[in-house]
Amino acid sequence: MSSALDSIAPVARKETLGAIVREELRSALMDGRFRPGEKLTIRAVANALNVSLTPAREALYNLMAEGVLESGANGTVFVPSLDEPRIRELSLIRIRLEGLAAREAMPNLAPKDFDRLSEINSQFAKTDKEKEHAKLMQLNWQFHFGLYEAANMPALLKIIETCWLKMGSYLNVIYPDYGSVGVGRDNHARILAALQGGDANLLEDHIRTDIEQSTAWVIQMIRDRRLPA
Repeated sequence: MSSALDSIAPVARKETLGAIVREELRSALMDGRFRPGEKLTIRAVANALNVSLTPAREALYNLMAEGVLESGANGTVFVPSLDEPRIRELSLIRIRLEGLAAREAMPNLAPKDFDRLSEINSQFAKTDKEKEHAKLMQLNWQFHFGLYEAANMPALLKIIETCWLKMGSYLNVIYPDYGSVGVGRDNHARILAALQGGDANLLEDHIRTDIEQSTAWVIQMIRDRRLPA
């Protein structure tokens, strides 16, 4: 073997292929691209992302271990279907933790951060009018996590993310009805106003309202049997 190879540094690989696949699935879940109860097979994931079965299996099992995905008696992996008590539980957790994240983020926001959140909300409002609901869900995630990341509390952010991943499939099915009333757009505007005014208590109130309203919409749709439970 050529001695020249000894002088070549190993290829830096910060993430395994399984971790990259997990990130792709995480983004899809967060954006609400899966429906409640949807089955995910290792082979289907591998084919969709053009990878072998091993990283697809690793990604699915990691998301199961985190409680984001669930498995049936025969080992089938699927997106959770949540009943009303579980949805209410997640909502209460989100209210407390997202309110805390927003409060902690407020003093850390630089003018450029506020401008970025404002720009995201402007895009959100435009997308809402154009009824591009898939893009709307992505912008909603960017707005909220753009705020929460400023708290510089990665452990807290991870828990919030897990809650969103569990609820993501329900965002898929409450649109376009929920988006048609412009609720999220108006709540975001109130959140920005509270940030600009430096009112942490009002900020938490608007975060709570945003979560409570979307939760109420999901629960009503379950009661109307328009969503699986």
